[in-house]
Amino acid sequence: MKIKLPVTLYQRILSILSFLLLAGQILCLILRWNHLPDEIPTHFGLSGQADAYGSKGSVILLPVISILIYLLMIFVEKFPELWNVPGHVTPENIGWIYGNVKSMLVSEKFGVCFIFFYINYCTVFCRDIGAWFLPVSMLYLAGTMIFFLRRAVHFK
Repeated sequence: MKIKLPVTLYQRILSILSFLLLAGQILCLILRWNHLPDEIPTHFGLSGQADAYGSKGSVILLPVISILIYLLMIFVEKFPELWNVPGHVTPENIGWIYGNVKSMLVSEKFGVCFIFFYINYCTVFCRDIGAWFLPVSMLYLAGTMIFFLRRAVHFK
């Protein structure tokens, strides 16, 4: 069964912001390429400080991974009939349940795009990401899933 979901304003805004973060990541890398030192941070520890370094060519991997994840998430959004959704789906609530899960996916895509944008920014400008980054990122990603899944399970 093919499910056609309307795109809400919330989903449209987050999708646009996600794309802008992805494009910004690529643009930032292009504009800073000639100013990059030969050795750049390639890994950040739990403290948020760089603890491994590599050649400036290794920074290309971040946008490549970002693009692949972005495209995968868009693909998953386009095929709701493949989703295993929480809660009891009825003909009356199918639109709401699937719309809720789509909103969760769009929110997660935004979070992932922001995370990669920030890591790329810190790498390109050779800055530490900060000790706050990992807990805040994990809280956002897990909190978003919990919020939307709870909504679906408790929908009446």
